Amino acid sequence: MRKQKMNPRYSRQVILDKIGQGGQETLLKSKVVIIGCGALGTTVANNLARAGVGTLLIIDRDLVELNNLQRQLLFDQDDVGEPKAATAARKLKRINSEIEIECLIKDLNNTNIEGIIQNFHLVIDATDNIPTRMLVNDTCVKNRIPWIYGGVIQTNGMVMNILPGGPCFRCLLPEIPSAGSMLTCETVGVLNTIPNIIASIESTEAIKILLNKDIERKLIIYDVWEHTFDTVEVKKYEKCECCIKQDFKFLNMETDEIITVLCDNGVQIIPAGDMDLELDKIAGNLGKTTNNIMASEFLLKLEVEEKNITLFKDGRAIIKGIGDTGAAKSFYTRCLGL
Repeated sequence: MRKQKMNPRYSRQVILDKIGQGGQETLLKSKVVIIGCGALGTTVANNLARAGVGTLLIIDRDLVELNNLQRQLLFDQDDVGEPKAATAARKLKRINSEIEIECLIKDLNNTNIEGIIQNFHLVIDATDNIPTRMLVNDTCVKNRIPWIYGGVIQTNGMVMNILPGGPCFRCLLPEIPSAGSMLTCETVGVLNTIPNIIASIESTEAIKILLNKDIERKLIIYDVWEHTFDTVEVKKYEKCECCIKQDFKFLNMETDEIITVLCDNGVQIIPAGDMDLELDKIAGNLGKTTNNIMASEFLLKLEVEEKNITLFKDGRAIIKGIGDTGAAKSFYTRCLGL
């Protein structure tokens, strides 16, 4: 039998006895969702694209900001103001043109998550908030899709594989902590080395899960400043609402418009149902009232009455310069006619 020629791109990986040619072929057939494209997500996406995971879907709702450049490795100064997911996908395609790299500039919520992830082999958490992780947990437990939790703050981080049949995220954290009770990067900061390490652990665990080899079953905790590394066994909680009682409350929430106050005197508005806006047409109409406007295939940005609006094709909007939800909603409706 003629031996299959090795792709030189993956040669250093194929000669690893833990991967081999068969393992590389499995990776090339694998499909992974990365939710979030910040410090963790950019590193995970970079690692898996270079490793030859065949299909990557990157989901993120935000734009690149200057403060992101301290730790989000796929972005540079020219990317400020651009959608993170699309920017990352564009750069990754230049790194590995032999795999499928897709992006969604979208707010992941209970109305769309199942349809998005249902055909993927693995979901990787690179988000920065507990509610989204609870939603991912509900969806993956219900659909028996493995996912990897990852989080960083200050100089430490955690990783945990959530596998079908095993303890889930709500066995570790049964409920969302009360508002203001948890530390955030905005309030206590993050050293730029810890996301690289935690994301690399997530990437390694992803490869192990996809190959079904030596999968870690414990919560991994690492502090890069103190150089402490610990693992904690998380047992299945016998009264877990999610994996035991199959009560997927975060997935089954009633669909409604979501209005959120952001930490920078801004408001995010997510309509009850997905839209498919004609951004060029909207830009033309708004151009009659302001000259400060920019439209692309992904988004529309404009400044009106000292307020900055970023409008996405699905109807989601981020309004800066206004911290009151009622006023933001009125401004959204009045200016955009939505």
